Amino acid sequence: MTTISFSENININKYDFKNLEDFQLYIIQKLQKSELSSAHKKIIDIRLDEAEQNPTNFITLNELKSTLKRK
Repeated sequence: MTTISFSENININKYDFKNLEDFQLYIIQKLQKSELSSAHKKIIDIRLDEAEQNPTNFITLNELKSTLKRK
């Protein structure tokens, strides 16, 4: 099972949601409101810099899919 942590204290119990989908929607909404950590922002900045310096050094999603093999 995956552990999800929040920076703020949230008080919920299993009776707050009708089903698992309601709970998942709540979690998604909470995560969308949270900001990226400085470490995540740094990684994104590094990747953006690499992409700008090497604009042709990539493969498309279709190229990636064509290299994958199903069992």
